Amino acid sequence: MEKKVIYKKFKRERLDFYLASVYKNHSRSYFQKLIYNKKILVNNKITSSSSYKLKYGDVIIFEFEDGKVLLIEEPENIKLNIIYEDTDIIVVNKPAGIVVHPGCGHLSGTLINALVGYSKGDYKPYLVHRLDKDTSGAIIFAKNEKTKTDISEQFQNRDVKKMYYVAVKGTIIENRGKIEAPLGRSQQNRKLMTVNSLAKKIAITEFKTILRNDGYTLLEVRIITGRTHQIRSHMKYINHPVVGDQQYGGPKIINGKQFNRQMLHSYNISFVHPKTMKIMEFIAELPTDMKRMLI
Repeated sequence: MEKKVIYKKFKRERLDFYLASVYKNHSRSYFQKLIYNKKILVNNKITSSSSYKLKYGDVIIFEFEDGKVLLIEEPENIKLNIIYEDTDIIVVNKPAGIVVHPGCGHLSGTLINALVGYSKGDYKPYLVHRLDKDTSGAIIFAKNEKTKTDISEQFQNRDVKKMYYVAVKGTIIENRGKIEAPLGRSQQNRKLMTVNSLAKKIAITEFKTILRNDGYTLLEVRIITGRTHQIRSHMKYINHPVVGDQQYGGPKIINGKQFNRQMLHSYNISFVHPKTMKIMEFIAELPTDMKRMLI
C-alpha cells in the first residue's frame, strides 16, 4: 500500500490534483478512477470525492492498480546533528545505528524521515549518496532536484573527495598504501561484497596510517571509487578487517574493549557547491566510540 502524509504547502489542494502532481506518470483521471473504485483512503476512511480538499497532516493510503508500491517517507521528530545548511544543501553528521533511507525492514526511523520532519514541508530532501547503517559521519542531502542532479554527477565523475577514519585489526606496517581490486557480490552471501573471480567493477582505496596501537591500526582512508562496502571489503581483502565489523570478519573486542559496530567514520567531504561554484569542505566530529581508540 502507498502512504502519503500531507505537508503545509499542499493543504486546501484537491486530492486528485495533488496525487497527479506527485505521481507524474499517472493522470488526474487515473486517480479519479481509484477514488471512484474506493481504492483510496484518507485518514483510514474511504473517500468518494476527488475534490476533497487536503488538510495539513492528512494521511492518504492507496495501492496502484498494477500492484506497484512506491515508498513515501513520513516526517519524524528525530534529532539531527547538522554540520551545514543553506537553501540548496544540508550536511549532517550521521550517528551510527541509523539507516539513511527507508527500505525493506526499515520503513521509519531513518535520516530521510528525520529530514522530512525537520523541513516541515519547506523542501523535499534528496539523497545523493549513502553511508551504511553502522557507519557514522558526514553525509550530504540536496534540497531540490537541480542540486541533487549536480552533486550526483560530481560523485559519478569522482569529483567529490571523501575521507574516512577507520580502525582495522592488527598492525599495518606501511605508512601509506593503495588497494586496487575489483569488487562484486559474494557468491556465498549476496549481502557481502568481495574481491572474487566474477567481480568486474574496479575499486580503488588509498590509506595513510595515523596510529598503531596494541591490536589495531587507525587509518585515514580516501576512496577513489564509491563501491558498496568498499572500505570494509578491501580491508578484509588485505587481512585487516575493520574493528567491530563482524559481517566482514572484524573483531568485536580489542584489548578488553567491546565494539558493537564497525569503527568507520566519514570525517571529511568536499565538493563544488552547485550554485556558488565554490569548493565546500566539511568535517564531522568523531563519535565517542572512535575517540576512545585514540587514547
